[in-house]
Amino acid sequence: MLPINAASRAGREWRITSLILGAMSVLVPAVYFAHMHAGLPEPDPASGAGICGMPLLGALLLSLAACFVLSLFALIVGTIGYLRLEPPRSLSRRLELCVIGLPALLMLATALASAILE
Repeated sequence: MLPINAASRAGREWRITSLILGAMSVLVPAVYFAHMHAGLPEPDPASGAGICGMPLLGALLLSLAACFVLSLFALIVGTIGYLRLEPPRSLSRRLELCVIGLPALLMLATALASAILE
């Protein structure tokens, strides 16, 4: 077994933290939105009255913002761990950072598209 030096161990700890934050960036907002959606009343077609969708829109926007922030934080933590590794650094770690940062990129693109199209 190869000896593990302190820099490699620190890089691994940053990576694990980054992966946990990356998973949380998708799961926590999704669970929050599902919980909020389940707690809202369903419209009653017999009464003819509608339901205001603003609480659901607020929950959706908060979920998107949380997804962006958690994913961006995971990307920063993952980049710190990646830079602490000794060269040569593997391509799979670079791809992992791209996947972790993908939710932040998608949320940023969604925000820019909505601002431009408004």
